[in-house]
Amino acid sequence: MADDNVVDLGASRERLGHKRKEEKFRRLQQRFEKALPTEETDPKKKLLNIFKKKR
Repeated sequence: MADDNVVDLGASRERLGHKRKEEKFRRLQQRFEKALPTEETDPKKKLLNIFKKKR
């Protein structure tokens, strides 16, 4: 019955590391989005791009 109280420190460290990595990725993604936006923010240009011919 003593095995019920065992805490796996490796798993909690792994979860914490993964959480930090996801947060770092999210921040980096936001920085790149500000520098090189993937989507047009101006509504007029966005509409024009929809109807523009693709080459």
